Formats: sequence, structure tokens, C-alpha cells
Amino acid sequence: MEELISIIVPIYNVEKYLPRCIDSILNQTYKNLEVILVDDGSIDGCPQICDEYAKKDQRIKVIHKQNGGLSDARNAGLDVANGAFLGFVDSDDYIHSEMYKRLWEELKANLADIAVCNLCRVYDEGRKEKEVSIDKTTIYSGHQAVSNILDKRLHVVSVVSCGKLYRRPLFTNIRFPKGKLHEDEFITYRLFYNSSRVVYLSGEYYYYYQRIDSIMSQRKVMVSYDALEAYEQMGEFFRNNGEKNLFQAAKYKYLYMLKETIVKLKKCKDKDDKHKAEQLKIHYNKEYKKYVSQIKGVKRKIRLWIYAYMDISI
Repeated sequence: MEELISIIVPIYNVEKYLPRCIDSILNQTYKNLEVILVDDGSIDGCPQICDEYAKKDQRIKVIHKQNGGLSDARNAGLDVANGAFLGFVDSDDYIHSEMYKRLWEELKANLADIAVCNLCRVYDEGRKEKEVSIDKTTIYSGHQAVSNILDKRLHVVSVVSCGKLYRRPLFTNIRFPKGKLHEDEFITYRLFYNSSRVVYLSGEYYYYYQRIDSIMSQRKVMVSYDALEAYEQMGEFFRNNGEKNLFQAAKYKYLYMLKETIVKLKKCKDKDDKHKAEQLKIHYNKEYKKYVSQIKGVKRKIRLWIYAYMDISI
């Protein structure tokens, strides 16, 4: 018997893409869905589109709220979700008709807490749904899945909240950080860490639309600040939980990103940015001296040493 899956869709001024997103969810072969459309104070046609869809399909629940950002909208959906399982779809993206069926099947078959599918980046509106001819599964422990976030090859598919199916209890004490970019990087590691098993599907079931005007394409220096905060918190989380290997991996990632931010700021013309770069440089050197002995791998140590004495990022 199919169990209820709650799918949360945060929405803000995406009337051009919203019908495609909602249709892809309603057309899932897995039918026992609760679709929560969270209108985050949109000032275009999104509120009306949401209400019209709710009239057509009783599985849809609509929330109209004041604008609070992506995290706040997702949290609003979490607060009213009734499903035994949870999923997130961003309103400018869309999904394969088999996505939630396959995620649910593999999660149940492997007694996992989270199921993850691959992402397909889409750069044009005319891209059609792809056939998934090969669909291999890989099982990880929760700790191994956390390591995937810190692995360059698996980082994106691991860290984003979308393209996943979660058992509801994982979110009992976890919410997205309001007002932050890189919001996924603040919580995904905690969800993985609290999981016994995580199953990865090789098939590309989630269509990740690359908009030029999206939040993540703007104000890249500010984005780096939020990402730095996320990885600093991650390091502290693992240190407090006695996870030495995960701590050193997170600390290396943090130092690497810190240096990238310094180099980026030094290239800016604004005096405040250059001053911030000098402050971060001092902070980097302190962190480097404090933690370099705990970083594993000769290549990593050499790279961090170069960063401490040269104004480059490689």
C-alpha cells in the first residue's frame, strides 16, 4: 500500500515556470501525494495559479504567506505536512514521472531513511523528460553519506534538499535557516548524520533548471559568506559529536572556501571588500596554524600551506 508523501514547493514570482513544475508532480505514477504549494508573498500570477490548481486536484494544499524567503517557505510547508515521507521540489524545476515511485521503492526495499536520485541540469525550456535506462543503487551509512557532501564528485547531488525522499521523523528538530543562502548546506549533513542508511539512485529523475536570474546566480561574494558559516557550523557539529574524521574533512573544506572568498574579495574595487579580505586573511592564518596538524593528506596540507603564504586559490 502506498504511504502518503508530502511534497513541499516554495513559490516566489515564478509564474513562467510554475505550471510545468506542478504538472510534473501531479503526473507522478506514485499517486498518494499531498502537494503543499507555499506562495511566499508572490506579486505576479503565482497566487492565482496555485488556487486554480487546488480547485482541480484535492491533493493540493495552498499556503499564502508574507515573503520570508526560501527557508521560511519550506518551514511553513513542513509545519503542516501530514505525510510519512517528505520531499522538496523548487518551483522553477520539474521532475520525472517516476521519481517519487522509484525513491519510495528503494527507500523501503533497503530500509533507508533517505533516498537520493541524480540531478539533470536543464538550460532550456524545451528539454523533454528523459528515459532512465540505467538505474543502479548504492547504499551508504549515514556517516558515509555525510562524507559524500565533502566529496567534490558527489557534493551537489548530496547537499541539495531536492531530488530526495526523507522519512518524516528526520525533521522533528530540524528546520531550514531563515534568511540564509546555501540553506541546504546548513542542514543536509545533520539529516544524513541522523540516518542509519541512505540509498543513492544513479538515474536522473530531478530536472534542475539553470535560471540566469536565480538567487544562486546573484551576489556571489555574499553567497560565500553564508556557505562559510554553514561549513564552520558543520565543523563544530562534528567536533562536538566526537567525529574526528568528519571534523577534519569539514575543516579542510572550510579553509579551502575561506581562501577562495579572500581571493575573490581582493579582486573587488570596493575598499570595504578589500578590508574584509585582510580580516579574513588573518582569520585564515589563525585557523590554519590551529588545525593544519589535524588535516589528513599530504596534498591537502601543501595546498593549505600555499594558501597561507600566497594570494592564490587553486
